[in-house]
Amino acid sequence: MRAESPTNAADPAESAELRARLEEAEETLRAIRMGAVDAFVVEASAGPQIFVLQGLEAESNRLRGEILAQVSDAVITVDDEQRVTYINAAAERQYGVIASEVLGRRLSEIYACRWLHPEDEAISTTALRETGCWRGENVHVTRSGKAIHVESSVSRLRAGDGIGSGLLAVIRDISARKKAEQERMLLEAQLREAQKMEAMGTLAGGVAHDFNNILGTIIINTELARQDASSNDQALVSLAEIEKASIRARDLVQQILTFSRRQPPSRQVVSIPSIVQEGARLLRAGLLERARIDCYCAADTPSILADSTQLTQVLLNLGTNAAQAMEGRPGSIDIRVEGITLDQTSARSDLSLRPGRYARIVVSDTGHGMDAATQRRIFEPFFTTRPPGKGTGLGLSVVHGIVQAHEGVIVVHSEPGKGSRFELYFPCTNDLAAAPDTTETPGPASEGRGRHILYIDDDQPQLFANKRMMERWGYRVSAYFEQREALDAVLAGKLRVDLVVTDFNMPGTSGLEIARAIRDALPDLPVIMVSGYINDALRTQAAAAGVRELIAKPQNREELRDAVQNIFYPPATTPGLKRP
Repeated sequence: MRAESPTNAADPAESAELRARLEEAEETLRAIRMGAVDAFVVEASAGPQIFVLQGLEAESNRLRGEILAQVSDAVITVDDEQRVTYINAAAERQYGVIASEVLGRRLSEIYACRWLHPEDEAISTTALRETGCWRGENVHVTRSGKAIHVESSVSRLRAGDGIGSGLLAVIRDISARKKAEQERMLLEAQLREAQKMEAMGTLAGGVAHDFNNILGTIIINTELARQDASSNDQALVSLAEIEKASIRARDLVQQILTFSRRQPPSRQVVSIPSIVQEGARLLRAGLLERARIDCYCAADTPSILADSTQLTQVLLNLGTNAAQAMEGRPGSIDIRVEGITLDQTSARSDLSLRPGRYARIVVSDTGHGMDAATQRRIFEPFFTTRPPGKGTGLGLSVVHGIVQAHEGVIVVHSEPGKGSRFELYFPCTNDLAAAPDTTETPGPASEGRGRHILYIDDDQPQLFANKRMMERWGYRVSAYFEQREALDAVLAGKLRVDLVVTDFNMPGTSGLEIARAIRDALPDLPVIMVSGYINDALRTQAAAAGVRELIAKPQNREELRDAVQNIFYPPATTPGLKRP
């Protein structure tokens, strides 16, 4: 504080005395501020008054305590022996303690520190020694056993002489934030997996057309060669192996399309034993784990209405999952197929099962098994117990989806250390017989009867092979590589045909455009369309364009043959012909 200069001139002696008193007052204030004065005396009319300054520090501590009590983060101070000297209200709530009970006790009685990385403890000690502060994340386990993820800011306290006198820790509970980050990372991972699946589906759809054209040419020419070499047994054996390999390659494309959800199921009456035996063969050939695979198929197994490719996918996924459960140890996978009739009592084992006749597939293994919590989640998409990068978590969810699409039920039995058992129940079909493994080939003259077919395809080897095949069935075939040329010839009446077979995906003019033009100009001329990639949208568009039959590439000889026969010899009017 400073005094104003007097307005009127004063005695020089009086002015000097006033300046001396002001200087003395300012010196006293400086001493009070520096803590060098414990008390001071003020002369008053009633006598001298003594003011003691010892309570200022206590008042300052009280105010500081009230401020810290309002802080939402936990604040704890400890002395050099790790004994608690202060704890605020937020710390009491965070660790479930009472200040009066923990003051003077060791910090370890409030919580146990669990370092996220072993080296972090040494890093924090070095930082406190060299810089006097450290900030980082770790996990605190409270006395009740609750683990919380925290972010701590620790600094060393200094006494007036500059010597360390303990630590101050400000601790923030970030468990909610970490949980949100984990959920976000999980969602991002799921999004990446979904994007990869979408990319795989796009790739599969893109390559299916060209790849299936190649396979179709191989399959058809193999059949033609088999007919030409009917008297050469060794050649027939080789051709049979070529056909098997080609069909497996064709089915592989269909499995990719099915797995990527881009290929709708094509269900027909099938015999499960043949599908399961083929699936077991593929598992034996493809699994690197030391797992023995045993397969038993009962003779009384009923037929079901199913997509054979999707059932094969189910067997492969379950077998692969079982082999992974062995974790590289020797073990066995048992596949059993049988018919079973459930009554009211036996059907109660699962709320989704109803009394009736079922075809049952049981896949069991001697792996590590699962606890109840894992069993509840095994069909969730992207859920996996395997390490990152070792599994997508999609295998069993695909199995579940396929079984549900077939009106089937999955029942799982498993215990830790006792392996797992997957029971698949498929309702049997009573009014239809399973399609036979072989189809009788009618004579070409009686089948085709010289009817004229226009075949359009932008793949010349495929076009040539199908032309030769259909001519052996007794049809006349005009094969066109140029779509517009073929269409113009038909619409102008220069080419009179009884049926048009066209590929869908062609440069210039697509199969749908050809079908629409024929529908508008010649509505009675039937059209069959062939495509290497069929989805629900294409089915709808094809029906609207007037397409009578839509079949997938690479079709085997019977698929194309059946489609043509369905046009010329409707199944309802011609007994004995194989239905599609």
